[in-house]
Amino acid sequence: MEFQVDCCANSEKAHAFMHSHAFAANPVGVEIDPEALLAQYRSGVPLETLLVQPEGPASQIPREHGLS
Repeated sequence: MEFQVDCCANSEKAHAFMHSHAFAANPVGVEIDPEALLAQYRSGVPLETLLVQPEGPASQIPREHGLS
């Protein structure tokens, strides 16, 4: 499942992020546990916290996408 969230940055911040070392190192994002994320949301963790991309190895692109 893919999650893309663009609500947290204006166009300048999004542009800066997409030209950053962090994005260059990991443009795909990381694996997340959707059940754990949902539990955090339901327990009242602020959206600002939930929307921070966690650190970790890049998520694998499924072979079916033809990019790996």
